[in-house]
Amino acid sequence: MIVSCKRDSINNLVQTALRGISSRVTMPILTGLLINADNNHLVISSTDLEMSVRTEMEADVQERGSTVVSGRLIGDILKNLPSTEIKIESSEKYLTLKSKEGEYRIREMMPEDFPQIPRWEGESVLKAGGGEFLLAVQQTAKASSSDEKRPVLTGTLLEKDAGSGMIRLVSTDSYRLALKELEVNGEVAQWEDCIIPTRALNEVARLAGSSDADVEMKMQERQVMFRVDDLVVSSRLIEGQFPNYRQLLPKGEKTKVKVDREEVAAAIKRALIFGHNLRLGVYGDHIRITTETPEVGDSREEVAADVDGEELEIGFNGGYMLDGVTTVQGEKVEIKMDEPQKPAVLGEEGSEKYKYILMPVRLR
Repeated sequence: MIVSCKRDSINNLVQTALRGISSRVTMPILTGLLINADNNHLVISSTDLEMSVRTEMEADVQERGSTVVSGRLIGDILKNLPSTEIKIESSEKYLTLKSKEGEYRIREMMPEDFPQIPRWEGESVLKAGGGEFLLAVQQTAKASSSDEKRPVLTGTLLEKDAGSGMIRLVSTDSYRLALKELEVNGEVAQWEDCIIPTRALNEVARLAGSSDADVEMKMQERQVMFRVDDLVVSSRLIEGQFPNYRQLLPKGEKTKVKVDREEVAAAIKRALIFGHNLRLGVYGDHIRITTETPEVGDSREEVAADVDGEELEIGFNGGYMLDGVTTVQGEKVEIKMDEPQKPAVLGEEGSEKYKYILMPVRLR
């Protein structure tokens, strides 16, 4: 293999592909990047057997070929080289990077040992704006669990709503639940509801956020695939039954609060200095946030609010509440509650497209 290209171009390609390598892999081949050069295209792929990243660009391919090298090594070399022309040559044992600064050889691994990376075939089923997709994932991902003992909760449900032409992203860790409706183009009725690892969605959203391109989606060979320009991310699906979240959605009709998002977020951050659980008191024209930890101290702060309905006091995990408040868009956050023992709903003023359901905690 002999390829010439710009350092900046291949560095961007490599740094993107590195997102598919997990620090938890035990097979040496999975620490590598698969590099293919053919037909004036350079394709770099990575996988951890759960998620795969495939990205490509045009390059001057003088001799085609394929190899696997350490992702960390080639990434560190390219990251530390200045913007210049790079020549890549592969021999039997080493991949050599040549620039005017010097030559750098990396021991090769066998490309035959690298797992097969899915290729995008045919047309997409759904298409969403990159910015809208990024926001939808940001608003739901925090509610996803990291407990591998409950794999279903480490994923996000993507389900169709054919009637409205939207898909719904839902995630929960059993302490809170986030739901976001995303407008899409395409054959919504053909979409197969599935549970996708939230890590994969985060990677697609991060990569989509740096591009103006749409995010295309499809199911292929029991995997979900996303395409953004020349980048394809594929992921296995999580098997299992997602919780029936509809029965968890409270009405939140007895007490409704509208409060400045930045003011209440700042108040919660200060309250968290004294403890992770807080008491939210709702009164005629304000809310009161208090925390108390006997061995540390206590805090008490009031924030002006528009209150409609009954006064009440309810306890929340302050960190979880802060996550919900900060993911709301707009100047105001709307909080709907029924009783101190029932979940609250956080959302955006005048919109039902985003809901953040927060379970209460018992206070002393």
